[in-house]
Amino acid sequence: MNSINTKIACPKCRSTVAGAVNGNTLETPLACEACGQTFLPHFYCPEVNSSARHIFAASRLYVDNMGAIYTFCPDHTFTTYALAADSKPRPQRSPFQSIARFFDSMVFRLSLTIEGLRLRLASRR
Repeated sequence: MNSINTKIACPKCRSTVAGAVNGNTLETPLACEACGQTFLPHFYCPEVNSSARHIFAASRLYVDNMGAIYTFCPDHTFTTYALAADSKPRPQRSPFQSIARFFDSMVFRLSLTIEGLRLRLASRR
């Protein structure tokens, strides 16, 4: 059977914990390689945008065929894919985003410098 890699963030140090899954279950509790903490990921039940949502720690994790992690709420019969914010991995920046941010900040600083020079010239008249 093919191994599927899943990613969950450590709630303490926010580093990404990757778990290899064989079948459709993931061993819990998860252990962070960076800080050594063991943890259970938190999920929203029934979904993130629901007004009656609650957060619970998942004692068992399952992985579907696409590699998405899900679990069952212990209080209800809902299946949920909605990881809570402390368990979501941080998106990694692409090189294009870093370059775009650099040029954006450079243009902003340049426009502030030009505006300062324009105000100095206007106040001398």
